[in-house]
Amino acid sequence: MKTALYEHHRALGAKLIDFGGWEMPLQYSSIVHEHQIVRSKVGIFDVSHMGRILVEGLGAEALLDYLSTNQIADKPDGTATYTIWCDEKGKCIDDLLVYRVSSTQFFVIVNASNREKDLDHLLHYSAGRDVTINDRYHEDGILAVQGPNADMLIAKIFPDAEALSPMSFIVDSYEGEPVVISATGYTGAGGVEICGPNSIIVKLWEELLKEGEEYGIEPIGLGARDTLRLEAGYALYGHELSGKIAPIETVSAWTVKMNKLDFLGKSALQKLEASKQKRREYPVVLGGKGIAREGFPVYLEDRQIGVVTSGTFSPTLNQAIALVLVDKNLKVGDTIEIQIRQNRCPAEVVSLPFIGTVRH
Repeated sequence: MKTALYEHHRALGAKLIDFGGWEMPLQYSSIVHEHQIVRSKVGIFDVSHMGRILVEGLGAEALLDYLSTNQIADKPDGTATYTIWCDEKGKCIDDLLVYRVSSTQFFVIVNASNREKDLDHLLHYSAGRDVTINDRYHEDGILAVQGPNADMLIAKIFPDAEALSPMSFIVDSYEGEPVVISATGYTGAGGVEICGPNSIIVKLWEELLKEGEEYGIEPIGLGARDTLRLEAGYALYGHELSGKIAPIETVSAWTVKMNKLDFLGKSALQKLEASKQKRREYPVVLGGKGIAREGFPVYLEDRQIGVVTSGTFSPTLNQAIALVLVDKNLKVGDTIEIQIRQNRCPAEVVSLPFIGTVRH
């Protein structure tokens, strides 16, 4: 599959890869350069492979609250909430954003690889409720404009977006079409995401690149998106979250509100919480040479206690970082070892985010 911007990516010389069935840009120049552009200036991402689903009706709020580990009911209109959906056994279906327009009108942004699964999940649990489900998978595109200069650039085109607070959104217009501008993103560098019809996404991409020249804008690929999110300590589905990893075992465990009256999978998560089988994810900084990759074994005192879920070289810290999933309680300052080829590299447990204060 290809997004509406596919030909633009080719014209810009992007290295294209298969990502969740989509032909997407991995990088345009280099991952490290693009990473540094987002941290210091502003970058624009095509994230149209992600999907938007409209959830409307008198039962919309109750349905989304039941499916979400985080609190959805009674949130203010115009806010977005990061949450996890899990099944009745407490295993992760997906992590996503729920946007509240009103108590009867919501939409969710889901991961590319989980689009159909999430839609089926919604349709299954909406049965018998006063809810209408409509996917916008083929009609909408999504752009992410991220970095310290993003707010100034967006204000030139959408002045009303200047007052956006973190995890809030407005509905504006562009070329006569409605667009959603949200103070969200997955880089920790600040900025917005813009969702609108594919008919205007190409024009908006072109204008943002033109107007953003004075702010140092560049197109950014999925490679830098991954290193940016890891520096911020954000989970990636298929790595920190999956059908084999429960929400309370992840770096996104803060989204699980056990004080909610009920949500799908709550009883299973309560049983896991009280058991000795619960694992935990920790951020670590490597002390030696080498980069920890997904699946590398993690040791403590010669016993394997888990595996790496994500690892990379941090351009900001100039050292290797990783997230590990282990069956041992650890604390900041503890040292573990990660098997990298023939050697075990020491790694210190730190706190998130890796890069200090994260901008939303």
